[in-house]
Amino acid sequence: MFSTKLFSVLGHLSEGSALLSRAAHRAAVLREPGKPLTLEVIKKVEKLKNDEVRVKVHYCSLNSTDVKIISGKHKELKVPLPFIPGHEFSGEIVEIGKDNPHFFNRGDRVVVMNDLQDPNGGLVTEAVVKNRDVWTVPQSVPLREMAVLPYGHGTALLTFALHCNLKENDLILITAGPAGMGLAAIDLAVSVYKAKVIAICDTESSSDLVRSKGAHKAVCMMKNNYTKLYKSIQDALGDKKAKVAYDAVGKGLLHLLADFVEPEKGKLISVDPFYNAQTFPKEVPQFERPKRKGKEDKPDESAEGRAKLLQNVQHFDLYEYPDLDTYRQMISDTIEMRSEGMIAGHISKVFPLAKIQQAIEFVQQKQCTGKVLIDVQCTDPEEDCAEKKHSTKEDDAAAKKKSKD
Repeated sequence: MFSTKLFSVLGHLSEGSALLSRAAHRAAVLREPGKPLTLEVIKKVEKLKNDEVRVKVHYCSLNSTDVKIISGKHKELKVPLPFIPGHEFSGEIVEIGKDNPHFFNRGDRVVVMNDLQDPNGGLVTEAVVKNRDVWTVPQSVPLREMAVLPYGHGTALLTFALHCNLKENDLILITAGPAGMGLAAIDLAVSVYKAKVIAICDTESSSDLVRSKGAHKAVCMMKNNYTKLYKSIQDALGDKKAKVAYDAVGKGLLHLLADFVEPEKGKLISVDPFYNAQTFPKEVPQFERPKRKGKEDKPDESAEGRAKLLQNVQHFDLYEYPDLDTYRQMISDTIEMRSEGMIAGHISKVFPLAKIQQAIEFVQQKQCTGKVLIDVQCTDPEEDCAEKKHSTKEDDAAAKKKSKD
């Protein structure tokens, strides 16, 4: 759902800019897809609508989905311009509209998950959002970590709990790219469901990370060599079949993974935000199935089961889930699981807002393993405040508690 509320730009920031007045805020703004974001001063939304909440943003997750929108390479995502990216962020409430169904208070520590294509994202020092997309965060959970948890872990929880009934020792294939969606699914599958995960990664560093997160085995796809990837997955599984293939990468990988999923009771699931049911049947990666000894002349007996799986691919996007109560419950449960130490977000690197372009390049060059986080309140490019500034007393206490645990 697109929002039509756009910002009026007052002018570009420059080094040595005076402190912002209460009537304006700093933001990273996309004015033309494919061009760098510009740091600008934008007008404050003076009056909230009844169902809106004003949040002082502390941290914003920079997801690969955000970076793809910024790049302009996905023409199907026609975002309204000017556009402020960032659909996962955390901070504190500074104002509440008249309607308050979730009983928020000023000063509450919160996490927000916005629509991917909403132009009012989290790369701004103060954001106005719908109350349906805001959750309170307990003091025990650092705001910086909470900013990377809702979308990936919440989507995985929705899938595992409600749509594939994942259980202990179930075998699951999970593709993990640089965005953190796959890594979140691995964390949840291993830590909460005690499933056996075969992780498919695109870099050796990612493979090392998923092993450390508890993946049963890790397979690395190098240079888009799908034939080699197929053989590697085959070796990893042996004669076993997975219950689920959970794809967070796209690139038609489910066509390849269908060979390794139980043909009768198995499921192929996509959580790739750019999944398109109409184009998916044609997105078959080029690869050869290795021949097995003694079976060269026999027909492919698995073709029928594979075709059935591919015809019934399920795609999930938590934000677009039709049931609002379920949507909110998934994030609430994610927050509770983190509070109890059952799951954890993985932050690859933190950048100040002033270095947003470097952060984008970091994601594009696949240097990240897990999520990239933006310290939104840090707008000085010369100050190394990403690790130091705006860490609340509660965040510090939570970090100390976690280290003791």
